[in-house]
Amino acid sequence: MCVATTVDSTTAGRSGREPRVAVMSVHTSPTDQPGTGDSGGMNVYIREVAERLAERGVAVDVFTRSRGREEPAEELIAPGARLVRVSAGPSTPVPKRTLPRFLPEFLGSVLERARRERIRYDVVHSHYWLSGWVGRSAKDIWDVPLVSSFHTLGKVKNYSLARGEPAESPARLSGETKVIEASDRILAPTPAEAAHLVGLYEANARAIRVVPPGVDHALFGPRDPDAAKLRLHLTDLRLVLFVGRLQTHKGPDIAIRTLAEAVARDPERTHNVVLAVVGGPSGGTEHGADVARLLDLASALGVGERVMFFPPQPQRRLADFYAAADAVLVPSRSESFGLVALEAQACGAPVVAAAVGGLRYVVEDGRTGYLVGGHDPADHADRLLALLADEDTRRAMGARGVRQSHRFSWDATSDAVLEVYGELIPGLARSGPVWLNPGSA
Repeated sequence: MCVATTVDSTTAGRSGREPRVAVMSVHTSPTDQPGTGDSGGMNVYIREVAERLAERGVAVDVFTRSRGREEPAEELIAPGARLVRVSAGPSTPVPKRTLPRFLPEFLGSVLERARRERIRYDVVHSHYWLSGWVGRSAKDIWDVPLVSSFHTLGKVKNYSLARGEPAESPARLSGETKVIEASDRILAPTPAEAAHLVGLYEANARAIRVVPPGVDHALFGPRDPDAAKLRLHLTDLRLVLFVGRLQTHKGPDIAIRTLAEAVARDPERTHNVVLAVVGGPSGGTEHGADVARLLDLASALGVGERVMFFPPQPQRRLADFYAAADAVLVPSRSESFGLVALEAQACGAPVVAAAVGGLRYVVEDGRTGYLVGGHDPADHADRLLALLADEDTRRAMGARGVRQSHRFSWDATSDAVLEVYGELIPGLARSGPVWLNPGSA
């Protein structure tokens, strides 16, 4: 569980100077559009937290890999938080699986940048295991503490693979273990991931802090569904929504099969129901190939004309999709947290989600949506049809989802991260809620 307290609101680093954090995000940039390539909830997390840490008096440098000559070497995320692109391999996008060979060069570029600017960091915060390799090396060289966030865990993914889905590599599993061993603190988004870290990786439970992600309530909140449909040019339709990268692990195929099952079972009630799939390809996959594969599946199931594909959307427009939806399908095969489910609930859309990982933490079964055991489309269709048949239930779940979403905010997340830094940086006073690990309460 999470325990909150309040402490002094001033911030001061060692020797009275402004504390400075080096954030490692090797494989994806916080400025990338979520839903494409390897970009997703992690990108949103890094950007939102960096902005708010800067507001709280912490200087933040986010290091990511340079991928093109047209990208600036440096840009401000917010006053006090900058994005620094460093050389590591070719200045082009490369598949994530090939990035390990470029990690020593990435580390060297970060070290050279810090030496040239005469910057001393107080803590290193790595995101994902690739960044963790850089982070644990920087920890030793700079003699500073290491905080690690994984966002997904390879062993958890390997326990929930779809048929034909490739397993995570031994290099990743070994890399995660080494980063966990080197970390002074590990941030887990939910108690479930904290348990996985201990049970699957033998992490030190005393080093784990449960810090849930947040949601931007200024962007994601209730709005008129009919007006949202009008803006999306989807009037006179009932919308079922899937949001995420078009990778097997996220389950877009399950969403399509769920729609087909619902239509076959109740053609009258679903006569004007369509499925909007909002997302892009994963990694280096060609977008056209992903869409063609899923379109072929929809056509084979007889719902080809009911499935519409949209590229990843800016957050404000994505909020319209959530508001317009009668239900949001989140059939992921595993999910570290489930930011899509949280955003949907914040907009008042009930969720039908797989009962896996962080989704069990975000969705209240029977109150803000439904949790479905397993990934059988027939079971997901049961819950979808129940929502389509009962407007009162949809509205009640939507209203409870909005209230539930206010348990999570990026301000609370950032205060919790700052509290963790304060455990490691001498002289740093903290403010806001403190999220303690389950064993410390």
